[in-house]
Amino acid sequence: MSSSRDGEYNYSSPAEVVIAVDFGTTFSGFAFTKTMVTPLEIFDNYEWPGDVRAGAAHYCKNQTSLFYIPSPTEPGSFQLKDWGWSAFNAYRKSLSKITKTLSTSFRTHSSSSAASMFRSLSTDVRGPLNLNEEMACKVGYFAHSFKLYLAPKEKASRSMPRLPGDLSAERMIVDYLRSMVDFIMTELRTAVRKDFSMKDVQWCLTVPAVWDERAKQQMKICAEKAGMVKGPNCPDDAASSPRALHIILEPEAASAYCQQQAQQNLTLKLGDKILIADVGGGTIDLVVHEIVELHPSGGASKVKEVVASYGDIGGGTFVDARFFNLVSEKIGCFSEYCQNVNPNLEVHMYSWWQGMKADFQGPGDSGEYDLGDSGLSKAWKKYDREHGVLREDDHYQQLLLTDRDFCSIFDPEIDKVLGLIEKQITNVRVLLVVGGFAGSPYLRKRVNRSFRNVVEEIIIPTLPGRAICRGAVELHMRKTYIKSRISKLTYGIHASRDVQAGDPPDSIETDDDGRLTCKNAISIFVRAGEEVEIGKSTEVSYSPSVHDQLSMQIALYSSPRMYPRYTTELNARKEGSFVLDMAEDVELDKSRKVKVRMLFGDSLINVSALRCNFGSDKEEHGLAVKFQSTGDGDPNPVTNELATLKFP
Repeated sequence: MSSSRDGEYNYSSPAEVVIAVDFGTTFSGFAFTKTMVTPLEIFDNYEWPGDVRAGAAHYCKNQTSLFYIPSPTEPGSFQLKDWGWSAFNAYRKSLSKITKTLSTSFRTHSSSSAASMFRSLSTDVRGPLNLNEEMACKVGYFAHSFKLYLAPKEKASRSMPRLPGDLSAERMIVDYLRSMVDFIMTELRTAVRKDFSMKDVQWCLTVPAVWDERAKQQMKICAEKAGMVKGPNCPDDAASSPRALHIILEPEAASAYCQQQAQQNLTLKLGDKILIADVGGGTIDLVVHEIVELHPSGGASKVKEVVASYGDIGGGTFVDARFFNLVSEKIGCFSEYCQNVNPNLEVHMYSWWQGMKADFQGPGDSGEYDLGDSGLSKAWKKYDREHGVLREDDHYQQLLLTDRDFCSIFDPEIDKVLGLIEKQITNVRVLLVVGGFAGSPYLRKRVNRSFRNVVEEIIIPTLPGRAICRGAVELHMRKTYIKSRISKLTYGIHASRDVQAGDPPDSIETDDDGRLTCKNAISIFVRAGEEVEIGKSTEVSYSPSVHDQLSMQIALYSSPRMYPRYTTELNARKEGSFVLDMAEDVELDKSRKVKVRMLFGDSLINVSALRCNFGSDKEEHGLAVKFQSTGDGDPNPVTNELATLKFP
């Protein structure tokens, strides 16, 4: 085993099995292939612990959920009870145990007092029930949609609930990945052979293209902590794969899958542009690919990005949120009744809604949920009478959703999807739509109606939820499929240089040779909107900025602007940093040269530094740095103790 260029780990022997994990907002799954078998055959999994008891549909993914129980010995501490559908079952069982107690409590306390006990932590991204910290410490905490904590803060994370006790987004992601990995390895010891182990595995992990660099790096850290792969964050006692984790962008995986599936029915030619929309539970990811090379048997063998991948937070999770918001509007006492009297009602209604959501065809469809056994009918009628609303008794026996109600729930998210497609549909020949939410018959109809006269072909696979898992395996096996990407941001290194006209006074200082320098300049490696070929690197040489410099901090910054000049600009953002030891050959002073290499185009940015004319020629791997995804402001400020770089 040896260290690789980017600070990860490699293993000399090829992997026997490639496994791709699609960690989704609502559902997660995996696919795998045996590398030595030809032609390529990809398998996925349709049986999950607890799925039958949960009444789950036969599906290639497990629910992305966890159930934590309070520690009996440490107040505010939680222990993982179960994951996936088994977590959902354990949560329902726990709620059932407290229902009778809550009913008594509700009768003996005032409505406002009881409501304060079960105040929901969020009304924007709601699940079946989000208990406040006090009650979570008694009942347990059902974690779901926690992938959204990694979304850019200006989008979804502001609407996510505050986590109780010692729980954190990172811990939940690590716990889920570890549970998934344990399950996968158990399954493959049956499917492959009984002594199958992590040393035989190449892991791939999918991430949304809409995520920023920090979120992608954070997923890499979580994968190491979960014991998937070796790395600086991997537990010492973990039996992890020695091969570097392959991070794969979800719409690119979808592109590889769909074009492979479409080869038999679709004739492509060089220059064709294809828009891929991956519409999942929590993210909408889009990419436009142009075919630059065709496989002899048909289909694309190599593509390049036409515009930078883009998207938004949205999808099936937000449809669920709108459903519960509508129910609360129709039944004024719904939330309070569920929280204080019958918590299981909201969970049962959630399960009912999943079936209705999957079947909704569009205008003309309606649905009814029977309230007869829930106890809500009497409370709803009483609530209405107290507020001067008089209706027939039959009105309170069921919740009626008209087709207009359904459309009000679906349309905002579907309109978002259509708007994002519309943004780049010009000159596109083929539209591919995948992801779990793409299974919605109503979404499929609206996509076809909106774009059937705009593009030549619209392809929505019969099983769109499996596209990312299978496509990720396909993409790993066809590493040259993506020729180039378009950089979303400008990237550069924090450095000092000689003063130029217009430099801000607070960035100007006199160096130890008496020269005026700008201390907050940014040395550009790639600019926003530039095409970056996969596997190609950019190199820039630097020298020490002060005499007798013993170390150099190399800090990566990004900016949405094409021509940023300073790291202190409003939109400039520090992505991470690492320190290069320069204690050797100090007598060479400022004549020492350091070459910084930035490898772009891969799913993660890789930065390394090489001493050119002094000391060890060992390459330092910068972005094995721990990128921080929580907190506000600059997470890795440049410290005064470390001198920075200077333009040569």
